[in-house]
Amino acid sequence: MNALILHEKYTEEIIGTVLLKEGVQNSQICDAWDEYQLTHNSNLDSQPDIYDFVAKGNWELCEVLEVDFYQPH
Repeated sequence: MNALILHEKYTEEIIGTVLLKEGVQNSQICDAWDEYQLTHNSNLDSQPDIYDFVAKGNWELCEVLEVDFYQPH
């Protein structure tokens, strides 16, 4: 299994993490994310959203991976 953390192209803010489906290469997700960012970025009215990215036809490539963090005391 492989996962990628996707960042907004201008602010570099983390938008979310996707889990790649079987047989999908990192480059396929990167290409799809670059395409999505043409119309969804901080310089436009349409902000990037990880769930929207998957719903816009990328469900065959990946799924949203919820990541929690734990910091021991």
